[in-house]
Amino acid sequence: MLIYTLIPLLPLGAALTLALFGRRLQGAGHRIVIPAVAGSFLVSIAAFMDVLAHGTIEVPLYRLLEVGRLVVDLGFFIDPLTVLLLLLVTGVSTVVQVYSSRYMIGDARHSRFFAVSALFTAAMTILVMSSNLLLTFIFWEVMGLCSYLLISHYAERRSAYRAATKVFLVNSIADVGLLLGVILTFHAFGTLDIPEILSQAQAGSNIPTHVVTALTLCLFAGAIGKSAQVPAHVWLPLAMEAPTPVSALIHAATMVIAGPFLLVRLSPVIVLSETAMAVIATVGAVTALFAAIVSLTQTDVKRTLAYSTISQLGFMTLLCGVGAFVAAIFHLLAHGIFKAFLFLSTGNVLSATHRHVETPNEEPPSLRGATFAGALVMSVLPPLVIFSGPYQQLWLSQNFSAASIALWIIGLGTVFFTAMTISKCVMSVFSQGPPGAKDGAPRVMPTLFSVKHIFGVIVASAFVITVLLIVWRWLAAFLSSSVGDAGKIIAEPSPGFSVWILVPIAVAVAGWAVVYARRGRSRSHETTAWQKRLYVFFLNKGYFDEIYDVYIVRPTIGIAGWLWRVIDRGLIDRFIVSLGPLTIGVSRWLWRVIDRGLIDRFIVSLGPLTIGVSRWLWRVIDLGIVDRLVVSVGSRSVSIARRIELVDREGTTRNVDRLGRGVDASGHALQGFQPRTLRHDLMVVVFWLAAALGFFYWAA
Repeated sequence: MLIYTLIPLLPLGAALTLALFGRRLQGAGHRIVIPAVAGSFLVSIAAFMDVLAHGTIEVPLYRLLEVGRLVVDLGFFIDPLTVLLLLLVTGVSTVVQVYSSRYMIGDARHSRFFAVSALFTAAMTILVMSSNLLLTFIFWEVMGLCSYLLISHYAERRSAYRAATKVFLVNSIADVGLLLGVILTFHAFGTLDIPEILSQAQAGSNIPTHVVTALTLCLFAGAIGKSAQVPAHVWLPLAMEAPTPVSALIHAATMVIAGPFLLVRLSPVIVLSETAMAVIATVGAVTALFAAIVSLTQTDVKRTLAYSTISQLGFMTLLCGVGAFVAAIFHLLAHGIFKAFLFLSTGNVLSATHRHVETPNEEPPSLRGATFAGALVMSVLPPLVIFSGPYQQLWLSQNFSAASIALWIIGLGTVFFTAMTISKCVMSVFSQGPPGAKDGAPRVMPTLFSVKHIFGVIVASAFVITVLLIVWRWLAAFLSSSVGDAGKIIAEPSPGFSVWILVPIAVAVAGWAVVYARRGRSRSHETTAWQKRLYVFFLNKGYFDEIYDVYIVRPTIGIAGWLWRVIDRGLIDRFIVSLGPLTIGVSRWLWRVIDRGLIDRFIVSLGPLTIGVSRWLWRVIDLGIVDRLVVSVGSRSVSIARRIELVDREGTTRNVDRLGRGVDASGHALQGFQPRTLRHDLMVVVFWLAAALGFFYWAA
């Protein structure tokens, strides 16, 4: 199972390699990052197949922290939800890195870009695989840091570094809520281990509802920031200051999908609080509707895509709020794939034309009946798909009645606006020709009901519908073990025909009819004052940026300026500056009073005292005791020496005379021995020396 640790380690190793040796590899960073991320994708496929065959995988690594009850084990929790997200993250990241290898040619910060983007991917994979909430929070913050570094890639532009700063601050403020949620989760469940938290929640833990509501809302605050939900949505359009591959990475594979993932991951906890689910659904619905309308008013194509992403994220959040967690994951995966394609395609277009998307001002010509009929037929297709049994099962698989209500409300709204959009697009393309043609140039207008067109639409529709039916049925069963449910069964959608399908078809026809009824009308004639005001309101994105600037940013800067002038300069700086003279004055006082008045006087007084003590020691100790002792010892030594001398004279003289006579007699005796040799002489000398020593020893 340790092979699955390569999923985050491969891009992380590539990021570290470029961080250490990026200057030597300038212009070749993609040659390290692309194989690393592609290898991570291949290992993710292996993990998907393993989970599909054997179920959830837990990979414990080591204990990171243990303080009292707090135990943080570093490990990976790979379940069906995890592998689906891993396939999305690593797959889209691989495509983005390949795209970036050409897009970033000649960039001055080539290695830095690929190092940070690889770290971005690694952080997202660890966040998805983590089995501990604390580790999730850590890499949640790492992603925020990577987004700051990537958005400020062109730091020489004022708009880029200001956008990066705003993105970082908005996410950091929201992350405070996430941190509080992590703390409350530990307080409520006694652990930060995600599998243990999910098991306790599914077992019906006796945690007070208000505690669950508080921790869920705090965790959702972090998701609001990371997934750009109202009111923290203002940062996502600013991410367009980054290179186009970064936009694709942020919008499709990493940062923004972390919020819905967190909600689905902790869905067994979220479903314990109806209040929290209502708040989540409300925020998601407001975000989806508001951002969708704003995206229609934007002329910059990247900002249009940004608000489209915000709207889709709001839709996923709404699905989590009504309990349709499987549907939320399906839309997350589908949105990630298609939004990556849109951003990368848009990057090609913008790099080639450097143009914005403009709304044509010319009036449409007369439309033919065949075009309207084709638009009507295509408008009826979405309700047949959205209200099909398998798709409804995605919404209702967690047994929430609110999901059924939301499906009809959102589904009908989607059908209505989709019918309007399809009708306008079909009428524009098949009646006016493709946009972008030069004035005077012949227009090539495709035929709506040509044999090739009808055959292509039928084949493509049949293929897509077949794939979706298979995927929807399989996905609902595959994710059932990873999400929370209401605990009670509601009526499942009927697989057969129902008369209720006529309602969404009628709504689709109504959307088509609105477009048909508005054809050929003068836009200036039909626009009223309140419509203009409403358009300007959404064109300015609801004035959220201006409101934040007036009521938050400027007051904060004003308070910071006041604190700098009054507190920093007026109090702290003056206090620090006043410490100089004060220190000098205290030092002078210490010198006069302590040094000269006490220490110096004490040292001077030690002189006479030392002299007096020395004299006393000389008189009493030296003369009175030591000298007397020495004199007495000397006199005794003299008397002893005299006695020794007397003994020595008497005994020694007699012994020497006796020894002399003995030596003389021995000498005369030895003279008779012949021949004398040197050896004999030495033996004689040694013998008599030994005899003399023995004699003196005996005499003493």
